[in-house]
Amino acid sequence: MPISLELGEPDQSFYNLWKEECEELWEEEDELWGDEDVEEELSLRHPGFNKWTVQQAAAGGDLIRAKDKNFYCLEVQVHFTGELVDGTQFVSSRENDIPERFILGQEDVMHGFNLAVSSMQPGEKAIFTIPPALTMTKAGSPASIPSNIPPNQTLRFEIELIAMFTVIDIFEDEGILKKIVKNAESDREQSHSSDFVFVKYNACLMDGTSVSKSEGVEFRLTDGFFCPAFAHAVHTMKEGEEAVLIVKPKYAFGEQGRPSQGEETAVPPDATLYVHLQFVCWIRQIGEDQGIAKKTLSIGNSQRIHTQSQAVVKVRLLGKLQDGTVFDHRGHDDGEPFEFVVDEGQVIDGLDESVMTMEEGEVAEFTIPPQHAFDAVGSDQHQFPFVPRNATVVYKIELLSVVNEKHPLYIPSRSEIVEYASRKEKEGDIYFNLGKHLRAHRRYFKARQIIAYSRFGVRSGEFNLIKLLSIPTSEIDAQLEEMWISSTFKAAKCAIQLGCCKQASDYYGEVLNYDAANVQAQQQQKLLQEFPDGSSRDPDAMQRGFEVLQLFHRDGKVSIRIVEAFFTSLMSRQTAASLLLLLVLLPVLPTLLHHRRTPSLLALVAPRAAALLKAPQGQSTRTAGFYSDASGHRPRTEGIHAAKWGLQNATIYRLHRCCRRS
Repeated sequence: MPISLELGEPDQSFYNLWKEECEELWEEEDELWGDEDVEEELSLRHPGFNKWTVQQAAAGGDLIRAKDKNFYCLEVQVHFTGELVDGTQFVSSRENDIPERFILGQEDVMHGFNLAVSSMQPGEKAIFTIPPALTMTKAGSPASIPSNIPPNQTLRFEIELIAMFTVIDIFEDEGILKKIVKNAESDREQSHSSDFVFVKYNACLMDGTSVSKSEGVEFRLTDGFFCPAFAHAVHTMKEGEEAVLIVKPKYAFGEQGRPSQGEETAVPPDATLYVHLQFVCWIRQIGEDQGIAKKTLSIGNSQRIHTQSQAVVKVRLLGKLQDGTVFDHRGHDDGEPFEFVVDEGQVIDGLDESVMTMEEGEVAEFTIPPQHAFDAVGSDQHQFPFVPRNATVVYKIELLSVVNEKHPLYIPSRSEIVEYASRKEKEGDIYFNLGKHLRAHRRYFKARQIIAYSRFGVRSGEFNLIKLLSIPTSEIDAQLEEMWISSTFKAAKCAIQLGCCKQASDYYGEVLNYDAANVQAQQQQKLLQEFPDGSSRDPDAMQRGFEVLQLFHRDGKVSIRIVEAFFTSLMSRQTAASLLLLLVLLPVLPTLLHHRRTPSLLALVAPRAAALLKAPQGQSTRTAGFYSDASGHRPRTEGIHAAKWGLQNATIYRLHRCCRRS
């Protein structure tokens, strides 16, 4: 029976990757036919070359283009059965159930077979008829793939494209060829602010002898690891990606080779290495001081539910000391997951911060330093008596389920909105007084959020809660305005304590957008704008400055006695931060400049300020008579700007990251 009657009309769109992307394979056809589409060329040049798709490609399969960066070739894996038009079978890969692997465009592959497979995507099955003119190689020689091809016959092939692997030439010199064997999830990161990575690998010689392998190793990209090819390859990969590398000697161990090391076999001189490399994840630094290291071992499920502050979570925990001693296995013993409320102090701070970076279904490993583990104030060390003091601990966490708090959009009652916001603000006050500034900020953020939803409505494109509840705007404004402004100011104070001055300035800007005449917001924002985010400073000194600014205005007038008393108090502290705070405050108080006692204040400040300003860059401010605190510990260093505010945090946690989890 003719194939057209058996299968119907052939595909109208006979897409061919190599026509569009690999010009060298179609050089002759381009010269003859110009830019006409592949189907017309094939039908004119090779009548009888047709395709019938019998199974579509796998859902979500990505078609990899040959013009991708540093593209080298495509390797395919196929099953096929070849028959004559009368049904006589002459070849089949299914007889021994071993798929055929070859490079598209390979010289010993039948030209028509190359063209047929290049029109397919992984998971697709199709039937092709290939005319006699295409049953040889492109050069006109007998083909070895597929084998046993009868001459001068129209052939019928049923082909299943199992897999297609992209091979890239990293430096375009064939020194490092990378074959991608497993693509990363589409949302995984290729670049990250971290320079540390976690990988698994197995490096072998051509005969299959393993010379080095690891089920998990960390290294810094700038330092490299094992051989130069590792860092270069990881730079081209995304988290979760797996690849096979073919590494020529100049990117491996060159003419010298490498002697055996411990249990690892020697690498001979001028040896080419074959490396299976899995890029597991970037090692991220999280937490208020970026002191906790996170390694993502398995990504979350398709629901992508992120953990927010005060979520109820179920987890399996495996806590170890750095020597491997297990001390915590909650959620494993009795088969029941361990349940707790995040960000409520029910577990050590390090676990709270760790879980809030995870999503449901994720498995991750966290290295938690002592200050965030069992040496922290209020830790539950009594549960684990085997944990020594000053111990860094490693937790493997499997996040089984997440139940976040009800979103503000789904709190319909006006009285519930007020009660919710008030409760969150009070919780924030408690944590702020305990010095838990990040935890306090999250409460203030939630209080602001629900008031913003009810008072201003939600973002454009979504429904407005005010209209939904038919609440008069004036009534809401009158009742919630004070709470919203109060929570905003408190959130700004938390931001200052966390070293995020730009975020604090933005909070004051929000207040001014609503109330341009708010004097407190004006003054505090002006002072903050002089000091950019990213440089460390003494938040307590800044807060004292804000408090005195509030005292400067009483019924619209400045009290010079309060100012003088405050300045004298600061001078008595003998600290660099306190003294130079005076120089910062004076320019923002123009109303003082015409006062008769201002010159005496400047005379009081100037001599000590001059001594400090003369201190050379990097000289300890102790030599100028200034100390960091009343006890005389920790001299302030690193010049004038450091002396103003006091360097105290090496790195500052970015507050906006925490807001997204609030």
